[in-house]
Amino acid sequence: MLNIPKYDWGNVESPWIGADLERWQVLLQGRAPVKYPAKSNVFWQDKDFSHIYIVARGRVCISIFHADGQQKQLFIACPGAMIGEIDCILSRPYATTATTITKSELYAIPSKEVQRLFHSEEKLADLMLQYEARKNRLLIAQAAMLSFDRAEQRIAKTLLYLCEAYGRPVQDGVCINVRFTCAELASIVNTSRVTVNNVMLELVRTGTLAKAEGYYVVRRPQTLQGIAVEPMEA
Repeated sequence: MLNIPKYDWGNVESPWIGADLERWQVLLQGRAPVKYPAKSNVFWQDKDFSHIYIVARGRVCISIFHADGQQKQLFIACPGAMIGEIDCILSRPYATTATTITKSELYAIPSKEVQRLFHSEEKLADLMLQYEARKNRLLIAQAAMLSFDRAEQRIAKTLLYLCEAYGRPVQDGVCINVRFTCAELASIVNTSRVTVNNVMLELVRTGTLAKAEGYYVVRRPQTLQGIAVEPMEA
């Protein structure tokens, strides 16, 4: 049986961000989460901020859009993730768009209430600053990956992150216990869906990956690790 590294607060490179909901209790007490169908917009880039959101259930894609309509996914907000808080702190329009990937439930906290508690609750302010530092390191790691890694390396690294975040041991490897499409993966690693599809097919052909009941099984994580660190050809 394979040993899977534990996913925790310190895994700053993973584009899947979550946290313990208990961290945000001062914001959540007395509130009920709002239900969103899959593929619903929670907030829109360049629109005036009104609330911050904390994911209770499901997954939310945080993206930026270019004027020509191109989309770049920044990260996937999982349960416990806080989104829209930077815009609240800066009192600026939303810098990103948040869209649910699956049926989701989110807590919505008015921005003015967050600002008040940020200045009056020292523990909350510290947790929010830690959270912002984590996001900042994630974005730095993404910038480095997009600047220096080939598409195959970016895909391999992302699959390893998924193993760490959602992996469960199975008889022949590690099952990534969350479904995702080649298009979703392509947006995260900033390449085409065709490229992702071709790389995934090759990984299946060589036995590094397998697919069972809609889930990917990483059978040879050491092969993905080798791809991830492979130096560029001279």
